[in-house]
Amino acid sequence: MRTELSNGGARRAAQVLRGRRMLACAVCGWVHYAMTPEEKADGDRALARYRLSVAERLTYESAFRQCLRCEAPVSEFREARESDLARAASHLVTPVLADDA
Repeated sequence: MRTELSNGGARRAAQVLRGRRMLACAVCGWVHYAMTPEEKADGDRALARYRLSVAERLTYESAFRQCLRCEAPVSEFREARESDLARAASHLVTPVLADDA
């Protein structure tokens, strides 16, 4: 479901998330937005100066492949429903790396 947050929330956040693919954790219901390839590339460029080892990079990226709230893997996510989005208006919607995003 591609949508925007319509209830509450900061205007800036709603604008950033306009037209984004929204996913919900099937375990706890926390809502995430799928990062774009451009956002992923920006993050990779920002990390380059730290010269992370392969293990450090995998650890960093794993944080974007799981639920922020309950740590369920992205494979446990589903498309967000309207009810999920209404609930998400009261919390920070966080990015996730979805392979099919």
